[in-house]
Amino acid sequence: MNRRSASPAGLIDLPAPIRHVIRAAERECPKGHAGALRELTSLAVTKVPSRGIFDPTSHGDQELFTAIEVIAGRHLGRKRARASWQTAVRRARLDLEARDRIESAAHQVQGVSDTAYFYAGLAFGLTWLSIDRDR
Repeated sequence: MNRRSASPAGLIDLPAPIRHVIRAAERECPKGHAGALRELTSLAVTKVPSRGIFDPTSHGDQELFTAIEVIAGRHLGRKRARASWQTAVRRARLDLEARDRIESAAHQVQGVSDTAYFYAGLAFGLTWLSIDRDR
């Protein structure tokens, strides 16, 4: 699989551990993941000083939700996945109340999963940072 490498200029302001992770993602992750990581890191650089490192969406900032979803759409295929989900629910030919219950439950599960993966990413990132500092 042929992947574009990141331009060093695009990573110049990022700390070395983050640059290493993005470069590793370019080599090891599916197409689009490194780009998403790069854009999400740029977003984090602007938000972390005011919000800290914990759940960035806990304040209900719609602008932040939108930015994350745009990045997921651009790099991770969010729009295709969402369209596929909506098509499947429609084709099930359930009444509106049943569809609403299913979608509500799915959103609840997705929220818990998103939080778990966010904290896992945070734990891995902080671990990487502490290992890199110990060298």
